[in-house]
Amino acid sequence: MNPLVYWVWLSLRCGAGSELGTYLLNHFETPQDVYEANEETLRRVEGIDGNILAALLDRDLTYSEQIVEYCERVNVGIMTMHSSIYPERLRSIHAKPIVLYYRGKIPDIDDNVLIACVGMRKCSDIGAQTAYQLGKDLTHAGAIVVSGMALGIDAAAMNGAIDAGGHTIAVLGCGIDRAYPPENKDLMEKIAKTGTVITEFAPGTAPLGKHFPIRNRILSGLCQGTVVVEADSGSGSLITARNAVRQGRDIFAFPGNAGDPRSEGTNAMLKNGATLVTCAYDILVEYELLYPHRIFTEHISMAKFRKKVASPTEEILSEKTGGILRFERPNTPKPKKAKPISSEPDFPLPVKKSRPERDTSGLEDYEKTVLSVISDVMSVEEISAALSRKTDVPTDTGKLLGALTMLEIGGFLEALPGGSFRPL
Repeated sequence: MNPLVYWVWLSLRCGAGSELGTYLLNHFETPQDVYEANEETLRRVEGIDGNILAALLDRDLTYSEQIVEYCERVNVGIMTMHSSIYPERLRSIHAKPIVLYYRGKIPDIDDNVLIACVGMRKCSDIGAQTAYQLGKDLTHAGAIVVSGMALGIDAAAMNGAIDAGGHTIAVLGCGIDRAYPPENKDLMEKIAKTGTVITEFAPGTAPLGKHFPIRNRILSGLCQGTVVVEADSGSGSLITARNAVRQGRDIFAFPGNAGDPRSEGTNAMLKNGATLVTCAYDILVEYELLYPHRIFTEHISMAKFRKKVASPTEEILSEKTGGILRFERPNTPKPKKAKPISSEPDFPLPVKKSRPERDTSGLEDYEKTVLSVISDVMSVEEISAALSRKTDVPTDTGKLLGALTMLEIGGFLEALPGGSFRPL
């Protein structure tokens, strides 16, 4: 039996976005060991409830075998946590994927600078132009652009990187055989030829809305930094940014006009501690000393960012370093960089106004149950404990985090610094 069949079987039993797979592999070492464990052995594993037990006792490998055969037939790779090409960066995140399906070539991710470029789908023309140039300049300087292949900012940044001849990585929220959105089918094929298309979801999986927040932890987890080009207060790109913060990654944002709703999200990020950037150089200057063999900021053309000198007495062109024209006022000390007021490793999204009554008819039963146990500001651990008390079964952490994300996107919860949540 091909060992990949057991990996696929376990990933299907645990579900995308769950920590359960890692938890089981810490007990049994390999997916085949999990598959061959009898009911009594599985019951002795703390935290396995009746639903999980029933799933693991389903030993039918037919669908898993079909997936592996399909991937071999259409040249889709299957990467597991034990693969030599599995990125160490993903091993450090919560709910790490135990299986990833991919098309194209996998670069040495841990020895490269990867930057996630995200933003809203219905972006402005200037936002799309900015994202395109950003993707192009990041690539020219040696970075790898990563995005979700959505319309708007994502697609613009990836097209810029492709036009610059670089390697790009698209992280999907559906099966590897689905182009989503359909408008980006040609873009997906270009990426598969020159870069990498990757997903945690098995072939045939539809692009459901709940899959994208789950996908976003991989998108940010692959990268050292996430840059949001343009986003309103409800953009899913802000979820990606917050995932990045929780994973210990860097956060960057482009500023926008105060009165433009399409800049509310990025401006809120900047107000709460994200690094303000206006070009690729502002991002990569953070990494060129750490990756001197990969990042070359002098390759970025900065002509379009140069400012016109107002007058000889006000601004003097002092030097040209790394492609950047620097201006200094004579006899004027440089201001010291302000220290952040708070050392919290997270930032809140714009506060949404609470509503007296919320329509929960669109929520799944599990999401309604989770929402019902959150009465005040609570940590994930407190929510998990309250949920266990209410349902009398151990809580699946991965499933809970997915529900919390969906409730946050729906405006039922607000995520707070430190990983806590409060109802709205």
